[in-house]
Amino acid sequence: MPLTTEDLALPALRTRYAAGGTPTALCRELLPALAAAHGVFISRPCDEEVLERCRFLEAQPPEQHGALWGVPFAVKDNIDVAGHPTTAACPDFEYVPSQHARAVQPLLDAGGIFVGKTNLDQFACGLVGTRTPYGVPANAFDDRFTPGGSSCGSAVAVAEGLCTFALGTDTAGSGRVPAGNNGIVGIKPSVGRFSTTGVVPACYLLDCVSVFALSVEDGAEVARLMENSDIADPTFRQPNLASLQKRYSSGAAFRFALPGPEFLDSSFQGPGGEPVRREMAAAMAQAVERLVALGGQQVLDFDFAPFAETAVLLYGAAFVAERYAGIRQFLEACPGTKPPQLPALASLHGDERLLKVIRRIISQTERFNAPDVFQGLQELSVLKAKMRAELAKVDVLVVPTSAYNYTVQEIQAEESDPAYEAVCFTKNANLGRWTNFVNLGDMCGVSVFSGLLRPPTSAVVANGVNGSHDAAAEAEQQRRQMHLAATGNPAPVLPFGITLLAPAWTDEFVAGLAAAYQQTTGLKAGPAGHGVTPYRTAAPAK
Repeated sequence: MPLTTEDLALPALRTRYAAGGTPTALCRELLPALAAAHGVFISRPCDEEVLERCRFLEAQPPEQHGALWGVPFAVKDNIDVAGHPTTAACPDFEYVPSQHARAVQPLLDAGGIFVGKTNLDQFACGLVGTRTPYGVPANAFDDRFTPGGSSCGSAVAVAEGLCTFALGTDTAGSGRVPAGNNGIVGIKPSVGRFSTTGVVPACYLLDCVSVFALSVEDGAEVARLMENSDIADPTFRQPNLASLQKRYSSGAAFRFALPGPEFLDSSFQGPGGEPVRREMAAAMAQAVERLVALGGQQVLDFDFAPFAETAVLLYGAAFVAERYAGIRQFLEACPGTKPPQLPALASLHGDERLLKVIRRIISQTERFNAPDVFQGLQELSVLKAKMRAELAKVDVLVVPTSAYNYTVQEIQAEESDPAYEAVCFTKNANLGRWTNFVNLGDMCGVSVFSGLLRPPTSAVVANGVNGSHDAAAEAEQQRRQMHLAATGNPAPVLPFGITLLAPAWTDEFVAGLAAAYQQTTGLKAGPAGHGVTPYRTAAPAK
């Protein structure tokens, strides 16, 4: 039988090895599934390389076995693994690094087995997981829905039982949204907790390496191995020792807050109509009940407005120019064009090395000048002061992990199908409402699975959208229901997750609380852990 997510959890693997199992036997079971995974990996080591790694580990005496001895893991393909190509989902960008990224090296030193480079939204720019020329990884629950991005392949690899954990990155939510969409755990560390040396920059000053795992405890253990203590590393940050020492104690009281209804209610509206809105609202209410049962005290006078304003800055202000700066040399070396004369920028509109939607996003750099950069920093400074004041009221801010579940078809209708001039990304932008502010606001977080969405199918169109008669919204709702019915299952079952957020360097506290919360759900990772049979259409979703 194929390996399951339960078989691959860290405690299960250790039990297997203690009983005499070997990494070679494990990987021989795993390799056929890795080879058959559509759209999950951009590249993989050959089978013999994986088995050679297993033999190397098996030759070690037991006293040399590291914490991850024999544990298979995958790496997002914007993170370097020596000898294996890094593409950032752009074939023309490909290079082969000679060194491992600093976040990868300790995992190998601890005995991990690298099994592949995973798919992503091109240049880690997106929250949908469809912006890739390498095929869309199937959402683990229902392949008609997006897997989430940008770390789509890493999340799906974990949820599908292809590895024990996987590395992603998180600048604007890429380590959280895919976790929520696939019913697994996402660890979003404090900026600087892990080195990002050897990571293709999205926004160099905001980037994090993230961890996708089958449980909070597994993810937190991997995260501790990756901590960066090298003061000579350019991405090192001095930790706040008092915050580092904060811990969650079982049964101890803690304070939490949610965004106000004026923010949450609009998040729950979309192509699924009123049935989906009700399901999401009920799932969030259930999360509150669980937090209260754990000892949580909800703080009601919490102002989410500065967080919402900060989220808009990431793409609506000059911060978007850092996406240009991170790959500037590549962008300005387009074959057949002359390098721009400073201070001009390369025109990306006709650069077909990039996907249409990625060109549209990064080309927004043209809208801003040098004073705009400093104006954005000043605005952020003011907003950070307001966010600090609100965060001082609570131990954690709790938000839905994903603002909404969109179908692949709905995203492609905006981003892939239109001509370049008509490309837009309003749905992806909506997904950023609970994620974009986090790194700008210097916060850490854990995304944890929380339940299932089972919206009824009856009267979906007739009810309108939240009782309204918005013709455009009702038409989109009808298109979704027709699409779901035409593809054989009008009643999708999807995971719902929450993210616990807190100020930087309280990573251990947040992980402890998230682990306790996970226990209250009675769920485990992936479709099997949620008691769901994945839905698959006859052909890959379009």
